[in-house]
Amino acid sequence: MEHWDVIIIGAGYGGLCTGALLCRGGKKVLVLEKEGALGGRAKSVLYCGHVLDDGAHIPSRAGHLESIFSDLGLEYPEVVLLNKSEIYHEGTWKNPKQLFSPATFKRALAEIMKYSACELTALDDLPLKEWVERISGEEGIDVLFFYLGCATSVGNRFETYSAGEMVYIIREILDRGLKLSEIGGVIRGGMNSILNPLAEYIRSHGGEIRLKTPVESVEVGNGRAVGVNVEEGERLFRSQVMNVSTLKADFVIVTVPLWELFSVVNDEHVPRWWADWVQWLGGKVSQAWSIIYGLDEPLFDTATFRWAPRLPESGLSGIFYPMPTYGDAVGQYQFHVSYQGHYDEFPDLLDRGRARVRAGIRDIIAMLERESIRLYPRLKDGYCWRIAHAGVYGIAQSPGFVGLKRPSMRVPGIPNLFIVSNTVREARGIGMSAVGNCARMAAETILGA
Repeated sequence: MEHWDVIIIGAGYGGLCTGALLCRGGKKVLVLEKEGALGGRAKSVLYCGHVLDDGAHIPSRAGHLESIFSDLGLEYPEVVLLNKSEIYHEGTWKNPKQLFSPATFKRALAEIMKYSACELTALDDLPLKEWVERISGEEGIDVLFFYLGCATSVGNRFETYSAGEMVYIIREILDRGLKLSEIGGVIRGGMNSILNPLAEYIRSHGGEIRLKTPVESVEVGNGRAVGVNVEEGERLFRSQVMNVSTLKADFVIVTVPLWELFSVVNDEHVPRWWADWVQWLGGKVSQAWSIIYGLDEPLFDTATFRWAPRLPESGLSGIFYPMPTYGDAVGQYQFHVSYQGHYDEFPDLLDRGRARVRAGIRDIIAMLERESIRLYPRLKDGYCWRIAHAGVYGIAQSPGFVGLKRPSMRVPGIPNLFIVSNTVREARGIGMSAVGNCARMAAETILGA
């Protein structure tokens, strides 16, 4: 029977970052991935000569992923910055400096930097809009914080964003010595430029990655995870009950999001209150809806990110951005348009099995396209190809759902079972960078056990 120091379920960012750090620490690691490729919810594929991400991923430069690469002795891939911004205001695209003064911006940053860690926690349950109204009534302040909100969160509207979450993220960036215009950029070559070096590090340091290997469940005995169960043999029918074999391990790490946790963890093995909490919180998701276009010519400067606080038909916030370098191989350009929103604003993407939900998804995409063509008429019939996307980004970064209101990566009652994803409290921050921070915490805890 196989025995590993650590088995990791999932070969996305959480799994590969944690696995590489554990291999560096001398652990024997096995990573199991149900799909046939690395990346999970952030994988890249090639399509019509373009790098195409499963959703548009613009990793934050908060430093967590970069520090992992540094510790592993790996070179971090090139980041192509999106360091210019324009905001749609009164029917035209404007430079942010036209909408709020440098003095307003400076006072806002001073307000952000004055909070202690304890005081930040008190802001977690305060909506950003309400906090902004408390700190200032000056002209342009709402637009400024909409801009900052869009820069630090995908899937949250200004009105429903936690003030504590936004302040935490901005402080993390500023404490690193970066300007806010340097928050994020596109990884040259796509997300696989980050994933592949991590996977190769695991393989070259005694670890193993098995693709197309779905985990049936985490095996628990005497209050500890003893390994994972994987199916044996060929599945002939959807209703077939498969035999399973157990791969043994001293520690198990699950990298699925909270809304999928109980697909691999038996909820009878955790306290009822915790299972109910995770089940409830797992439905409070943020969503990113987008249409990706392949173009022969860019619509505007490819270093520019555009924001629209309220689009003309829907009233929703929208973002418009190129993905520089993604079409270089064929001499084309890639352009994304996207809505940001909540579980309570859109069809339930966690319930796509229903025809009603799928019809609602198509309606939202059609509206997004109409609004995009209204702003960019060339999109009507001037694209080479078009792909629509509706995905769940994470748990909503809203009051009541952030910070200590999320479960820890440590599963109560099972001390050697960990969760590494962007849905737990240790992954506070922006997306994949925050997952990298959580991965480091999990690895250090296991190495120190």
